Parts: sequence; C-alpha cells; structure tokens
Amino acid sequence: MGQTTVTQQEGQVTVKQRHTFKTTCAYQASYFYGLLWYQQRKGQAPQLVSYQAAAGSKQSGRLTTLLNTTGKYSLLQLEEVEVSDSALYLCAVQ
Repeated sequence: MGQTTVTQQEGQVTVKQRHTFKTTCAYQASYFYGLLWYQQRKGQAPQLVSYQAAAGSKQSGRLTTLLNTTGKYSLLQLEEVEVSDSALYLCAVQ
C-alpha cells in the first residue's frame, strides 16, 4: 500500500475585503485519482468546494483551482473575498 503525504501552506492569512486569497497544497502519492479542496467554517463540517482529477484550471464563480500533476501541487484562488469567506481551506488527495 503506497503512502500519501499532503503539505499545505501554514498559518493564518488575513486578506482585505475584495482582494484575492491564494493558498497552495503539495502532495506526494503513489496513486492519484484526484485532489479535493474543502472549506470549513468555524463550528461546521468541511464542505467540498472543488474536485479535480486532471491537470489544469477549474473555475466556479469566484473560486479557481489549478492542479499541476507534474509538480504535484494545487493552487486555490478566491477572488473578491468577503467576510463570509472566512474559513479553513483544506486539501486532500484521493
């Protein structure tokens, strides 16, 4: 059974309203079927906001994710941030 390691950018990030938030996730996996991004607001369960199985970019509203399967990393970008976007952004590999 192969081992999977996921490393996220550390720490709290403060972003002004209407600015852009970016965070990265790197992974090492023997087998890779997709990368998932979750948003977890305080006191709530994580909610899936993006899933990508193939390299490239994916956009949904203000949220864009980029998956680089060669470099084995993903970038999440959230534009025009609002107070309601305050949350933990977590990645996972499938």
